[in-house]
Parts: sequence; C-alpha cells; structure tokens
Amino acid sequence: MNATLAQPRDRQQKRELPVLDCIHAHSSLCEEVYNFFLEENRLLRSSAHPIEAALLDRKRFLLKALESSLDRMREAVKSEGVKKSGAFRAVSEKAQRILLKAMLLDKENEQLLLKHALSSSRAEVQIIPKPTAKQVRRRYESNI
Repeated sequence: MNATLAQPRDRQQKRELPVLDCIHAHSSLCEEVYNFFLEENRLLRSSAHPIEAALLDRKRFLLKALESSLDRMREAVKSEGVKKSGAFRAVSEKAQRILLKAMLLDKENEQLLLKHALSSSRAEVQIIPKPTAKQVRRRYESNI
C-alpha cells in the first residue's frame, strides 16, 4: 500500500525535474543578463562615449534569449502541471531577485545614456545670441 501512495509523489517529482532544470537555466541566464548590465554600467560611468554596436548586439541577443527562456519555462510549467513546491519557489524567487536587480541596473544605465546623449548634443548645438535692436534696425533697413 505504501508503494502505491509513493507513485504519485514520484511522478510529481519526475515532472518537477524538467521544470526545475528549466528554471535553473533561466536563473543562470538572468545572472548573465545582470552581469552584462553591470559591465554596461561600468562603461557608461567611465567614459562619455556612446556604447559600441557589439555591446548593443549582445544586449539584444541576451534579451531575446531571456524572452525565449521565459516562454519555455511557462510552457514547461503549463504542460507538466507542476505544483509549486519549496524547491520550485526557491529557484524561481532567486531568478526573480536577480532579474529585478538587472532591471533596476538597466534603468540606471538608461539614465546614464540619456545624460550622455544630452551632454553630447549640447556641445554640438550652436547657440545664436539674441539680436540687439540696432542689428534688427540695420537688417530691416537693408531689406527696404
């Protein structure tokens, strides 16, 4: 009788393994995204130059990988019908914490990018002084 009671639990644990593996893979991807944002932050803080195209391509690749990882994880949880056990919660909460830190760092990076963009555009803009009344009068008289 104990063997028959253990079978559903064993099946549940077997179903959790692919989902947990999927979440572990997602968690490591979240760490990779976070480390990328740290690198981007260091570059933005250390130089006023715009970010290189290679870094932007890497960022796009990581974000697409993160999106597909989320889709795979959702599909695995949906298809397996896994109940959220303690291990499941621990791994998913770790991934959520890492992703939240990455999102906050990305927001800071966006602010730094905006700051760099505004400071570089100010240097390129030529400010034309307001004409004096004498200059306006001379200009008006030359056109009559």
